[in-house]
Amino acid sequence: MKRFRLLLGSGAGLLAVLVATAPAPASPTAAPRTPDQRRAAGEAVTLRYAFDAGLADPIWDADRTLRVHPVGVMGGVLTAKARAGTVAVGFPPACLGDEAECPRVILESDPAPWLNPAQADVSWGAQVLLDPRNTSDGENVVQKGFSTQGTQYKLQVDHFGGLPSCVVAGMVVGVNRIYVAQWRRTVADGAWHRLDCVRRSTRLALFVDGELRASTAIPAQLSIVNSDPLRLGGKGIGPWNDQFHGLLDDVYVTVG
Repeated sequence: MKRFRLLLGSGAGLLAVLVATAPAPASPTAAPRTPDQRRAAGEAVTLRYAFDAGLADPIWDADRTLRVHPVGVMGGVLTAKARAGTVAVGFPPACLGDEAECPRVILESDPAPWLNPAQADVSWGAQVLLDPRNTSDGENVVQKGFSTQGTQYKLQVDHFGGLPSCVVAGMVVGVNRIYVAQWRRTVADGAWHRLDCVRRSTRLALFVDGELRASTAIPAQLSIVNSDPLRLGGKGIGPWNDQFHGLLDDVYVTVG
């Protein structure tokens, strides 16, 4: 069996490296280790959501490690959209009415403390399709935590221009700091785009379709730890929830 590892370069784009390894034989009596145990051992843990099994609650990642659940109000529902033999998730279109009455829906995970990277490396991303008619002041794609209330990592398509960006927020010498890597070109063009965020040591980088498009320096001591679940498609279900209004597929998070 071959294992694949994706290595993200620091300056010249995305480098895909195939690493063939022989996995160690599993002990017939060894119980599967939890994500917390694997993180404590210094191993990376990855979640991947392809949605190809449909949108019945709950939705599992590829390794059945963490469930996410649809949560909606005001008639907000997810829709399964066919995509070249696979399935993508559709969120409600942009709403021009009273924000409090607009349909809102997100995917929210069970508790997952092991998704807190603290000061370790973390990468996250998704494939998105957003029509230029469905942009808004802010649309959250993947996030854990809140930037103004604690700590966070987030992927968003921001402002009516549909600008992709990566955000991290965390404690630095007792003060909450927010850092953003944003590309000043739109991805709201009705086509699929792969968006990857990478926090590595003293750098936060955004890759769009495999190309490095933005980066910013961050302190190595920035620590991201919070009690919030993983959320996809918005920061919650209250008004002004930064609702995503497009199609979403192939979501992932790798911690460590």
